[in-house]
Amino acid sequence: MPAPPNCSRHSAVRLPRPGRRAACEPRDVTDLQSPQKNRTLRATVAFVVSICLALVAVNAWLIWKAHAADYRQATIATTNLTRAVSQQTNAMFSEVGHVLDSLGYELERTDITPAVLERLQPVLVNQVAAIDQIHGLFVYDAAGRWIAHSEPVVDPKANNSDRAYFIHHRDDISKQWRIGAPIVSRSTQAWIIPVSRRIDDADGRFAGVVLATIRLDHMLRLMGEFDIGRHGAIALIQADGTILARLPFAQDDVGKRIVGSPLYAMLRADRTGMSEARSPVDGVRRLVSFQHLSDHPLIVTVAPAEDELLQDWKTSSIIQSTWILSLCVLIGVAGSRIVALVRMRWRTELSLQQALGELEQANAQLAELARNDGLTGLSNRRHFDQQFGLAFRQAQRHDRPLALVMIDVDFFKRYNDLYGHPEGDRCLQRVAAAVQSAVRRPGDLVARYGGEEIVVLLPETDDAGAAIVAEAIRTAVLALAIPHEGNPVGRVSISAGVAARLGGDHAPDGSGLLERADRGLYAAKAAGRNTVAMLQPQGIREEADAPSDPS
Repeated sequence: MPAPPNCSRHSAVRLPRPGRRAACEPRDVTDLQSPQKNRTLRATVAFVVSICLALVAVNAWLIWKAHAADYRQATIATTNLTRAVSQQTNAMFSEVGHVLDSLGYELERTDITPAVLERLQPVLVNQVAAIDQIHGLFVYDAAGRWIAHSEPVVDPKANNSDRAYFIHHRDDISKQWRIGAPIVSRSTQAWIIPVSRRIDDADGRFAGVVLATIRLDHMLRLMGEFDIGRHGAIALIQADGTILARLPFAQDDVGKRIVGSPLYAMLRADRTGMSEARSPVDGVRRLVSFQHLSDHPLIVTVAPAEDELLQDWKTSSIIQSTWILSLCVLIGVAGSRIVALVRMRWRTELSLQQALGELEQANAQLAELARNDGLTGLSNRRHFDQQFGLAFRQAQRHDRPLALVMIDVDFFKRYNDLYGHPEGDRCLQRVAAAVQSAVRRPGDLVARYGGEEIVVLLPETDDAGAAIVAEAIRTAVLALAIPHEGNPVGRVSISAGVAARLGGDHAPDGSGLLERADRGLYAAKAAGRNTVAMLQPQGIREEADAPSDPS
C-alpha cells in the first residue's frame, strides 16, 4: 500500500484530525473587512450622505425661490387690488361730490323760497334712487333746520346745527366737499358717512349746508366684493387717521383713530406704498398696501394676513420637503446602487452641459455668420439688405438724403489668376479694411455685396458728400500699394459708383437707388477703372479719374 503523500520532504507523516484541515493546506486570506473595502464603504456612505445633504440644500433653495416668487406675485396682486379699490372708491365719492356741487350751485343762484324747496324735494328723491351709494340727500338752512330732504317723513323740529359737518361749513368759507367720520343717522338710525358742502347766499354769507349720506354697509359691501382671505382687512381711512370703514367690520372700530401707530406713520410717509405691519386695530400682522385717493383726503389700505398670504407656498413646501426626506431615506436604503446611478446621472448631466455649451457657442457663431462676412469681417449681403431697407424707409418717411457707394476691385479675376486665390482673399481683406477705415461715421455701413463687390450705405448724405467718401475710399485702397501686374496702374485699385436719394424723391423702394449705384459702377469701369462715377438724372458724371502716375 503506498504511503500517504508528505507535506514536506523531511517531515514525518501526520494525518489530520477529523474536521480540521492539514497544516500545509493554503489559508483562506479573504477578509470582508479589508482596508480597500472599508475605504469603498466609507466613500459610498459619504457619497450617499453628500447626495442627501445636496437634496436638502436644493430643496431649501427651491423653497426660498418659490417663496420669493409667490411673495412677489402676492405683492403685485395686492397692489393691483389696492389700485382697484382706490379707483372705485374715488369714483364713488366724486360722483357724490358732483351731486352736491350741482345742488349747491342751483340753490345759490336762486332765492330759496318755499316754491323752490317744493320743486327740489322730488329732485332729491330721484337722485337718491338713481345713485346707489347715496342713502339720503338733505338741505339745511343757516340755523341747521331741515328745509329739503329725500326722506318720506322727518321730525319738523329736527335740527342739525350741532353736527360736526355743519359747524365746519359754518366756520369755513371754503366750498370744498367735506367727508366726515361715520355717524348714526337721525332719520334712519343707520351708520352713515356724511359728505357735505357749504351754501352761500347772494352776499357770500353762510346760508346753510347740502348733505349727502352714504350708508356704511354700502361701503362694506363694496369692500366685500374683493377676496383678501379669511383674516385679511380692507380699510378706508381719513388723512387724520380716522377709520371710516373697515372689513372685517366691528362697530367699535368705526371712527377709531390710529394716530401714533407705525401703520399711520407709514401712511403719512408717501402717497402709495407697501410694507409688513401689525394692525393697530386687531393686532394681526399683515402685508399692507395703501394708496391715497387722487381727489379726496382718504386712504385705502388692502392688507392680506401674512399667515394666509403664502398658504399655498407653505403647503407645497411641506409636501416637497416630505418627498425630499423620503427620497433621502430611499437613497440610504439603496446604498451603493443608488450611488452608481447618481454617478451615471452626473456624467450624463456633464455631457449635457458640455453639449449645451457647444450649442450656445455654435448659435453665437451662427448669429455672427448671419450678419458678418466670414472672409472680410464686413457685414454680409443679408445684413446690408435689412439695414438698407430700414434706412431707405426712414429716409422716405422724413424726406432725407441717402447715398450708396458701390465698389468693385479692378481686374480682380486677373489678380486671382496671377497670384492665386489665397492671395486674392488676403487682397480682399486689406481692401475691406481700407474701405472701413475711410468710412468714419457710426451710422454708416460697409458690407460685402458679393465676390469682390463692396457697398457702402451712407444715411443723411447727399450725392456730393457720397462722392467725397467714394474718392477717399479710392485713394485709401490705392495707398495700400498692393502690387497688381494685371492692372494698368500696377497696383490694386477700385472703381466706385455713387447714387443718392435726394429730398423730394418718393420712389416706392430702394431698388432704383441700388440700380443707379450699380450703373454708376459700370460707368466707372467703362471710364477706365480706378474711378468714381455718379449717375445723375441727365446721365453719368465722372468724379475722379485714375492718376497718371501709378506710384
